[in-house]
Amino acid sequence: MDDRTPRPYASSDEDFEMVPDANGTSNTKDTLTLTAAAELSHVAPACARATMACNITAAASEGKRRPDVDVVVVMDRSGSMEAERKLELCKETTELLIEQLRPSDRFGLVSFDHRVKTNTALVSASSDVARAVKSLRPGGTTNLSGGLFAGLGLLSAAPAAERIRAVLLLTDGLANAGITEEQPLIAATKSLLDGTSTGLYTFGYGSDHNASLLQSIAGAAGDGKGSYYFIETAEKVVGAFADCLGGLLSVAAQNVVVEVKASAGRIARVRREGATRVDDRTWTVPLGDVFEEEQRDVLVEVELLGSASVEVSFALRYVDAANGRVSHATATASVAVDAAKAQTAVPDNHVTEQRARLDTADALLSARECADRRDIAGARRVLESQKAKIAALKVAAVTGSLVERLAHDLAVVLEGLANEDAYRARGRQWMTSKMMGHQMQRCMEDSDSDEEETMPRLMGSVGRARNVYRNTSKKSSKAAMMRGMSARRPSAPQPTSATPTSFPPPAPAPRQGLFSSLFRKSQAPLEDQDLEE
Repeated sequence: MDDRTPRPYASSDEDFEMVPDANGTSNTKDTLTLTAAAELSHVAPACARATMACNITAAASEGKRRPDVDVVVVMDRSGSMEAERKLELCKETTELLIEQLRPSDRFGLVSFDHRVKTNTALVSASSDVARAVKSLRPGGTTNLSGGLFAGLGLLSAAPAAERIRAVLLLTDGLANAGITEEQPLIAATKSLLDGTSTGLYTFGYGSDHNASLLQSIAGAAGDGKGSYYFIETAEKVVGAFADCLGGLLSVAAQNVVVEVKASAGRIARVRREGATRVDDRTWTVPLGDVFEEEQRDVLVEVELLGSASVEVSFALRYVDAANGRVSHATATASVAVDAAKAQTAVPDNHVTEQRARLDTADALLSARECADRRDIAGARRVLESQKAKIAALKVAAVTGSLVERLAHDLAVVLEGLANEDAYRARGRQWMTSKMMGHQMQRCMEDSDSDEEETMPRLMGSVGRARNVYRNTSKKSSKAAMMRGMSARRPSAPQPTSATPTSFPPPAPAPRQGLFSSLFRKSQAPLEDQDLEE
């Protein structure tokens, strides 16, 4: 967001309070600000439900010292990564990532084919770890679970006080060794993440990876703690890494939680991944990490149950990443039943836009389910219907062209549903990435800039649209890594969106059985591990 973006919801002394720190002081500019609003201030007596929402906005850093980061890269070195120089490009990009880290940051490297190897433990970023990256060579099949568990183990074995921690998982294929089924893999991943502050970011290369699995892995850490990136072409490797790193280097708040309470009626639904019901009038909503300049919106649907009015209070708690202190804020929104005033009540534009965002994410999920059943026509109908609803919206653009972005992304995904071949090649991956991005309100893709962005296309019919979720740090990280790539290979062609060459599908690898002791081994002392069955 930029300085021209107005505050999403109105705020006043009555609905906003910043609780002082333990020392009795309060910053003049809070890291996170909290506001709240009702979609309609008054509703008719016949109305059974009302929607309230809160908005959390993170400030820019303004020169604050960022926390140190721990980054573990888990890299697929299976045989298919040799095609189209995928492994070489990943190695070069990882070296560029290391160059962006400070001496006080730490880096670890795990690589895997059917075996898992800890190439370097979690140590200070240096030329030594860069040499470990250079030494990687392609091998056999894909023990994705073994590599992931070893990467998570590196972080769990090292002290983590006041550090931003993340695992970056890179793969181009299907898990065909170790744990191969999604449900047990996600369950084990969640168990390893439980009680940690680790973020989990997945990168799927080409058309043959399991987009749904990588999305589930990235989501295992919870809202705000991960992303899934679809890397369709070799040219997009640097940008995707840079986007992820730019986020990690701009964490403003951690362990962000909102408690929602209604004064009357019943909270029927909280539209946020991970929201948990405490009782009929109380919910908790974990939001994980929030990057600088990001926004988070929580929509609450309340059943009035005959009440004349309902007030919903939002209580925000978070750890300020810059100083480690716990901060709080509160805000309230209310709706009243009044037949006369309901006739002139004007919907809150921001709440309307956020409802459209969530409806679009739901439509993308529904369409993906249709397409996975080979019902391409049904998937297109779902998205065409949502596209028409977006086009019919009459709201002011208060969050930086979000409505325009939703329409743009639906058009892009529809091109990926031209037929079954297009869906398998890229449509499913586009759909998954955009669905998760709109659910979490986070950028999860490469781009040239906010002002000049050309999205991938099949038919050439989709124009430009600003990515409303990208912050300044992500853009700066992309520029720095592109300069680094240019310096390394001055004669190499620069990334371009014109006529990209997609990765060809890798040759199928033989399926191997489950490795029953994988979870136990992932918690063993870290060393080079041979996890081949």
